[in-house]
Amino acid sequence: MMAAAGFIRAICLAGLLGALAGISVGTVSAQGWTEGASAGAAQNGAGTAFGRAGAALSQEAPELGGDYGDIMDDVNAVIDAMDDSTRGVAPASEPTAAPVPSPTLDRSKDATLSTDDAQGAAPGPHRRSPVVVELFTAEGCAACPPAQDLLADLSGRGDVLVLSWHVDYWDYLGWSDSFARPEFSARQKAYNLSRGARSLFTPQIIVGGEMAIDMPRPADLMSAIRQQRDEGDHVTVAYEQEGARRRVELTPRGSLPSDNAVQLIRYLPRRSVEVDSGENSGRLLELRNVVAAAEILAEWDGAAPIRLTVTLGAGRSTNLPQDTRHALIVQDMRGGMPGEIFAAVPLD
Repeated sequence: MMAAAGFIRAICLAGLLGALAGISVGTVSAQGWTEGASAGAAQNGAGTAFGRAGAALSQEAPELGGDYGDIMDDVNAVIDAMDDSTRGVAPASEPTAAPVPSPTLDRSKDATLSTDDAQGAAPGPHRRSPVVVELFTAEGCAACPPAQDLLADLSGRGDVLVLSWHVDYWDYLGWSDSFARPEFSARQKAYNLSRGARSLFTPQIIVGGEMAIDMPRPADLMSAIRQQRDEGDHVTVAYEQEGARRRVELTPRGSLPSDNAVQLIRYLPRRSVEVDSGENSGRLLELRNVVAAAEILAEWDGAAPIRLTVTLGAGRSTNLPQDTRHALIVQDMRGGMPGEIFAAVPLD
Protein backbone atom coordinates (compact mmCIF):
# COMPACT_ATOMS: atom_id res chain seq x y z
CA MET A 1 0.00 0.00 0.00
CA MET A 2 2.88 2.37 0.63
CA ALA A 3 4.02 1.99 -2.99
CA ALA A 4 0.50 2.63 -4.22
CA ALA A 5 0.22 5.72 -2.04
CA GLY A 6 3.49 6.97 -3.51
CA PHE A 7 2.16 6.41 -7.02
CA ILE A 8 -0.97 8.46 -6.31
CA ARG A 9 1.08 11.12 -4.52
CA ALA A 10 3.24 11.62 -7.61
CA ILE A 11 0.19 12.17 -9.82
CA CYS A 12 -1.64 14.45 -7.39
CA LEU A 13 1.35 16.62 -6.53
CA ALA A 14 2.45 16.92 -10.15
CA GLY A 15 -1.01 18.18 -11.06
CA LEU A 16 -0.95 20.63 -8.17
CA LEU A 17 2.46 21.99 -9.13
CA GLY A 18 1.27 22.43 -12.70
CA ALA A 19 -1.78 24.37 -11.59
CA LEU A 20 0.35 26.66 -9.42
CA ALA A 21 2.77 27.21 -12.30
CA GLY A 22 0.08 28.08 -14.83
CA ILE A 23 0.19 24.70 -16.56
CA SER A 24 -1.34 21.33 -15.94
CA VAL A 25 0.98 18.40 -15.47
CA GLY A 26 0.11 14.75 -15.98
CA THR A 27 1.75 11.39 -15.86
CA VAL A 28 0.95 8.21 -17.70
CA SER A 29 -1.76 6.07 -16.21
CA ALA A 30 -1.44 2.49 -15.11
CA GLN A 31 -3.61 1.59 -18.07
CA GLY A 32 -1.30 3.48 -20.42
CA TRP A 33 1.75 1.50 -19.36
CA THR A 34 -0.13 -1.79 -19.57
CA GLU A 35 -1.31 -0.91 -23.06
CA GLY A 36 2.28 -0.01 -23.93
CA ALA A 37 3.41 -3.51 -23.04
CA SER A 38 0.75 -5.09 -25.23
CA ALA A 39 1.44 -2.79 -28.16
CA GLY A 40 5.20 -3.32 -27.86
CA ALA A 41 4.80 -7.10 -27.86
CA ALA A 42 2.50 -6.97 -30.89
CA GLN A 43 4.95 -4.85 -32.89
CA ASN A 44 7.19 -7.10 -34.99
CA GLY A 45 10.75 -6.74 -33.72
CA ALA A 46 9.84 -4.50 -30.80
CA GLY A 47 11.19 -7.01 -28.31
CA THR A 48 14.63 -6.70 -29.87
CA ALA A 49 14.59 -2.93 -30.24
CA PHE A 50 13.31 -2.24 -26.75
CA GLY A 51 14.49 -5.17 -24.63
CA ARG A 52 14.85 -3.55 -21.21
CA ALA A 53 11.99 -1.13 -21.77
CA GLY A 54 9.67 -3.95 -22.80
CA ALA A 55 10.40 -5.77 -19.58
CA ALA A 56 9.73 -2.65 -17.54
CA LEU A 57 6.51 -1.89 -19.37
CA SER A 58 5.21 -5.41 -18.92
CA GLN A 59 5.32 -5.20 -15.14
CA GLU A 60 1.91 -4.96 -13.58
CA ALA A 61 1.09 -1.41 -12.51
CA PRO A 62 0.22 -0.92 -8.83
CA GLU A 63 -3.40 -0.76 -7.82
CA LEU A 64 -4.33 2.79 -6.92
CA GLY A 65 -5.06 3.37 -3.29
CA GLY A 66 -3.34 4.57 -0.12
CA ASP A 67 -3.26 6.89 2.81
CA TYR A 68 -4.84 10.14 1.73
CA GLY A 69 -3.83 11.80 4.99
CA ASP A 70 -0.18 11.38 4.02
CA ILE A 71 -0.94 12.73 0.56
CA MET A 72 -2.56 15.87 1.95
CA ASP A 73 0.41 16.45 4.25
CA ASP A 74 2.62 16.47 1.17
CA VAL A 75 0.20 18.77 -0.66
CA ASN A 76 0.31 21.30 2.17
CA ALA A 77 4.10 21.17 2.21
CA VAL A 78 4.19 21.89 -1.51
CA ILE A 79 1.77 24.82 -1.14
CA ASP A 80 3.98 26.30 1.60
CA ALA A 81 7.02 25.97 -0.64
CA MET A 82 5.31 27.52 -3.65
CA ASP A 83 4.06 30.45 -1.56
CA ASP A 84 7.67 31.52 -1.02
CA SER A 85 8.16 34.70 -3.01
CA THR A 86 11.48 33.43 -4.31
CA ARG A 87 9.65 30.71 -6.19
CA GLY A 88 7.02 32.87 -7.82
CA VAL A 89 5.61 31.83 -11.20
CA ALA A 90 3.71 33.53 -13.99
CA PRO A 91 -0.11 33.44 -13.67
CA ALA A 92 -1.97 30.87 -15.72
CA SER A 93 -3.62 33.58 -17.81
CA GLU A 94 -0.26 34.69 -19.19
CA PRO A 95 1.53 31.61 -20.56
CA THR A 96 4.86 32.53 -22.08
CA ALA A 97 7.67 30.64 -23.72
CA ALA A 98 11.32 31.13 -23.00
CA PRO A 99 12.58 34.11 -25.01
CA VAL A 100 14.68 33.28 -28.04
CA PRO A 101 18.16 34.84 -28.00
CA SER A 102 19.05 36.73 -31.15
CA PRO A 103 22.79 36.43 -31.64
CA THR A 104 24.36 36.18 -35.09
CA LEU A 105 27.55 34.80 -33.55
CA ASP A 106 27.92 32.54 -30.55
CA ARG A 107 29.24 34.69 -27.72
CA SER A 108 30.99 31.68 -26.15
CA LYS A 109 33.67 31.87 -28.90
CA ASP A 110 33.43 28.20 -29.83
CA ALA A 111 31.63 28.80 -33.12
CA THR A 112 32.00 31.05 -36.14
CA LEU A 113 29.40 31.71 -38.77
CA SER A 114 29.25 32.85 -42.36
CA THR A 115 26.41 33.19 -44.87
CA ASP A 116 28.45 33.27 -48.06
CA ASP A 117 25.90 31.63 -50.40
CA ALA A 118 28.17 28.57 -50.73
CA GLN A 119 31.06 30.41 -52.35
CA GLY A 120 34.13 28.16 -52.50
CA ALA A 121 34.35 24.48 -51.75
CA ALA A 122 31.71 22.78 -49.62
CA PRO A 123 32.94 21.28 -46.33
CA GLY A 124 32.30 17.67 -47.36
CA PRO A 125 29.81 15.12 -48.72
CA HIS A 126 26.13 15.19 -47.81
CA ARG A 127 25.11 13.25 -44.72
CA ARG A 128 21.58 12.29 -43.75
CA SER A 129 20.04 13.86 -40.69
CA PRO A 130 19.01 11.55 -37.86
CA VAL A 131 15.50 11.79 -36.45
CA VAL A 132 15.56 13.82 -33.22
CA VAL A 133 13.74 12.14 -30.31
CA GLU A 134 13.40 14.35 -27.23
CA LEU A 135 12.34 13.04 -23.84
CA PHE A 136 11.12 15.38 -21.11
CA THR A 137 11.73 13.56 -17.86
CA ALA A 138 12.77 13.90 -14.22
CA GLU A 139 14.63 11.76 -11.75
CA GLY A 140 11.83 12.30 -9.24
CA CYS A 141 9.06 11.14 -11.58
CA ALA A 142 7.88 7.63 -10.68
CA ALA A 143 6.54 6.96 -14.19
CA CYS A 144 9.69 8.10 -16.04
CA PRO A 145 12.19 5.20 -15.74
CA PRO A 146 10.45 3.02 -18.39
CA ALA A 147 10.54 5.94 -20.84
CA GLN A 148 14.20 6.50 -20.03
CA ASP A 149 14.82 2.85 -20.87
CA LEU A 150 13.08 3.37 -24.22
CA LEU A 151 15.56 6.07 -25.11
CA ALA A 152 18.50 4.04 -23.82
CA ASP A 153 17.61 1.31 -26.30
CA LEU A 154 17.56 3.88 -29.12
CA SER A 155 20.71 5.76 -28.15
CA GLY A 156 23.05 3.47 -30.09
CA ARG A 157 21.26 3.93 -33.42
CA GLY A 158 22.89 6.16 -36.01
CA ASP A 159 19.59 7.23 -37.58
CA VAL A 160 18.19 8.63 -34.31
CA LEU A 161 19.48 11.45 -32.09
CA VAL A 162 18.16 10.96 -28.56
CA LEU A 163 18.08 13.94 -26.18
CA SER A 164 16.86 13.82 -22.56
CA TRP A 165 15.71 17.16 -21.14
CA HIS A 166 15.29 17.03 -17.36
CA VAL A 167 12.51 19.33 -16.11
CA ASP A 168 12.57 21.01 -12.71
CA TYR A 169 8.90 20.97 -11.69
CA TRP A 170 9.32 17.59 -9.98
CA ASP A 171 12.03 18.90 -7.65
CA TYR A 172 9.46 19.82 -4.98
CA LEU A 173 8.51 16.19 -4.41
CA GLY A 174 11.49 15.23 -2.26
CA TRP A 175 14.32 14.76 -4.78
CA SER A 176 16.21 17.53 -6.58
CA ASP A 177 17.25 16.53 -10.09
CA SER A 178 20.81 17.79 -10.65
CA PHE A 179 20.30 17.81 -14.44
CA ALA A 180 17.03 19.77 -14.38
CA ARG A 181 16.91 23.37 -15.60
CA PRO A 182 14.04 25.90 -15.70
CA GLU A 183 14.78 26.57 -19.36
CA PHE A 184 14.27 22.88 -20.15
CA SER A 185 10.83 23.02 -18.52
CA ALA A 186 10.13 26.16 -20.54
CA ARG A 187 11.05 24.30 -23.74
CA GLN A 188 8.53 21.57 -22.99
CA LYS A 189 5.86 24.12 -22.15
CA ALA A 190 6.55 26.01 -25.39
CA TYR A 191 6.25 22.79 -27.42
CA ASN A 192 2.82 22.16 -25.96
CA LEU A 193 1.62 25.74 -26.33
CA SER A 194 2.75 25.76 -29.97
CA ARG A 195 0.50 22.78 -30.75
CA GLY A 196 -2.45 24.21 -28.80
CA ALA A 197 -2.14 21.92 -25.78
CA ARG A 198 -2.52 23.26 -22.25
CA SER A 199 -1.21 20.19 -20.45
CA LEU A 200 2.22 18.74 -19.78
CA PHE A 201 2.88 15.04 -19.42
CA THR A 202 5.88 13.58 -17.69
CA PRO A 203 7.31 11.61 -19.35
CA GLN A 204 6.65 13.14 -22.76
CA ILE A 205 8.44 12.42 -26.02
CA ILE A 206 8.62 14.82 -28.97
CA VAL A 207 9.71 13.31 -32.30
CA GLY A 208 11.09 15.60 -34.98
CA GLY A 209 9.94 18.65 -33.06
CA GLU A 210 6.33 18.11 -34.08
CA MET A 211 4.98 14.72 -32.98
CA ALA A 212 4.14 14.56 -29.26
CA ILE A 213 3.71 11.21 -27.49
CA ASP A 214 2.30 11.70 -24.01
CA MET A 215 2.22 7.99 -23.21
CA PRO A 216 5.40 6.71 -24.88
CA ARG A 217 4.75 3.14 -25.98
CA PRO A 218 7.35 1.32 -28.10
CA ALA A 219 5.05 0.80 -31.09
CA ASP A 220 3.93 4.45 -31.14
CA LEU A 221 7.50 5.70 -30.86
CA MET A 222 8.76 3.48 -33.68
CA SER A 223 5.86 4.55 -35.89
CA ALA A 224 6.64 8.23 -35.30
CA ILE A 225 10.33 7.69 -36.06
CA ARG A 226 9.50 5.89 -39.31
CA GLN A 227 7.11 8.64 -40.33
CA GLN A 228 9.74 11.32 -39.73
CA ARG A 229 12.40 9.34 -41.59
CA ASP A 230 10.09 8.76 -44.56
CA GLU A 231 9.67 12.53 -45.01
CA GLY A 232 13.27 12.72 -46.21
CA ASP A 233 15.76 15.50 -45.57
CA HIS A 234 14.67 19.14 -45.65
CA VAL A 235 18.25 20.41 -45.51
CA THR A 236 21.41 19.18 -47.21
CA VAL A 237 24.15 18.84 -44.62
CA ALA A 238 27.80 18.94 -45.68
CA TYR A 239 30.25 18.18 -42.90
CA GLU A 240 34.00 18.14 -42.39
CA GLN A 241 36.16 17.78 -39.30
CA GLU A 242 39.74 18.74 -38.56
CA GLY A 243 40.91 18.08 -35.03
CA ALA A 244 38.40 19.71 -32.67
CA ARG A 245 36.98 21.91 -35.44
CA ARG A 246 33.76 20.99 -37.25
CA ARG A 247 32.78 22.79 -40.44
CA VAL A 248 29.14 22.45 -41.40
CA GLU A 249 27.24 23.80 -44.39
CA LEU A 250 23.43 23.79 -44.40
CA THR A 251 21.60 24.16 -47.71
CA PRO A 252 17.80 24.21 -48.01
CA ARG A 253 16.39 21.46 -50.24
CA GLY A 254 13.09 23.27 -50.62
CA SER A 255 11.06 26.07 -49.09
CA LEU A 256 11.68 26.56 -45.37
CA PRO A 257 10.12 28.96 -42.85
CA SER A 258 12.03 32.19 -42.35
CA ASP A 259 12.44 31.93 -38.57
CA ASN A 260 14.82 29.04 -38.02
CA ALA A 261 17.35 28.64 -35.26
CA VAL A 262 20.64 26.75 -35.47
CA GLN A 263 21.10 25.41 -31.95
CA LEU A 264 24.12 23.81 -30.31
CA ILE A 265 23.12 21.06 -27.86
CA ARG A 266 25.64 19.74 -25.36
CA TYR A 267 24.76 16.45 -23.71
CA LEU A 268 26.21 13.77 -21.45
CA PRO A 269 26.14 10.33 -23.09
CA ARG A 270 25.65 8.20 -19.99
CA ARG A 271 25.01 8.75 -16.30
CA SER A 272 23.93 6.53 -13.38
CA VAL A 273 22.04 8.17 -10.52
CA GLU A 274 21.10 6.64 -7.19
CA VAL A 275 17.92 8.29 -5.92
CA ASP A 276 17.79 8.57 -2.14
CA SER A 277 14.39 10.20 -1.63
CA GLY A 278 11.15 11.10 -3.36
CA GLU A 279 9.00 8.86 -5.55
CA ASN A 280 11.97 6.92 -6.96
CA SER A 281 13.74 6.48 -3.62
CA GLY A 282 16.02 3.44 -3.65
CA ARG A 283 16.20 3.19 -7.44
CA LEU A 284 19.30 3.30 -9.61
CA LEU A 285 18.48 5.25 -12.77
CA GLU A 286 20.44 4.66 -15.98
CA LEU A 287 20.29 7.83 -18.06
CA ARG A 288 21.32 8.44 -21.67
CA ASN A 289 22.13 11.61 -23.63
CA VAL A 290 21.27 13.98 -20.81
CA VAL A 291 21.17 17.57 -22.08
CA ALA A 292 23.59 19.74 -20.11
CA ALA A 293 23.31 22.99 -22.08
CA ALA A 294 21.67 24.40 -25.19
CA GLU A 295 22.08 27.69 -26.99
CA ILE A 296 21.24 29.35 -30.28
CA LEU A 297 24.27 29.90 -32.50
CA ALA A 298 22.46 31.66 -35.31
CA GLU A 299 19.08 32.61 -36.70
CA TRP A 300 18.62 31.47 -40.29
CA ASP A 301 16.00 32.50 -42.84
CA GLY A 302 16.46 29.25 -44.79
CA ALA A 303 16.79 31.08 -48.09
CA ALA A 304 20.52 30.65 -48.74
CA PRO A 305 23.19 28.24 -47.50
CA ILE A 306 24.75 28.94 -44.15
CA ARG A 307 28.19 27.83 -42.96
CA LEU A 308 29.35 27.35 -39.39
CA THR A 309 32.59 26.27 -37.76
CA VAL A 310 32.30 24.83 -34.27
CA THR A 311 35.29 24.07 -32.07
CA LEU A 312 34.48 21.31 -29.61
CA GLY A 313 35.55 21.74 -26.01
CA ALA A 314 35.83 25.53 -26.27
CA GLY A 315 33.71 28.31 -24.86
CA ARG A 316 31.08 27.16 -22.41
CA SER A 317 32.08 23.53 -22.94
CA THR A 318 35.15 24.14 -20.77
CA ASN A 319 32.88 23.99 -17.71
CA LEU A 320 31.36 20.64 -18.69
CA PRO A 321 32.70 17.08 -18.27
CA GLN A 322 35.23 15.84 -20.81
CA ASP A 323 32.83 13.22 -22.17
CA THR A 324 30.34 15.93 -23.21
CA ARG A 325 29.00 15.44 -26.71
CA HIS A 326 27.68 18.00 -29.14
CA ALA A 327 25.02 18.25 -31.85
CA LEU A 328 23.51 20.94 -34.03
CA ILE A 329 19.79 21.05 -34.69
CA VAL A 330 17.99 23.32 -37.14
CA GLN A 331 14.50 24.10 -35.90
CA ASP A 332 11.53 26.24 -36.85
CA MET A 333 11.16 28.88 -34.11
CA ARG A 334 8.27 31.00 -35.32
CA GLY A 335 6.95 33.17 -32.53
CA GLY A 336 9.72 31.94 -30.24
CA MET A 337 8.06 28.51 -30.02
CA PRO A 338 10.00 25.35 -30.97
CA GLY A 339 8.54 23.58 -33.97
CA GLU A 340 9.61 21.14 -36.66
CA ILE A 341 13.25 20.10 -36.69
CA PHE A 342 14.63 20.23 -40.23
CA ALA A 343 18.13 18.90 -39.63
CA ALA A 344 20.36 17.41 -36.94
CA VAL A 345 24.14 17.07 -37.05
CA PRO A 346 25.97 15.03 -34.39
CA LEU A 347 29.44 16.56 -34.06
CA ASP A 348 31.34 13.89 -32.08
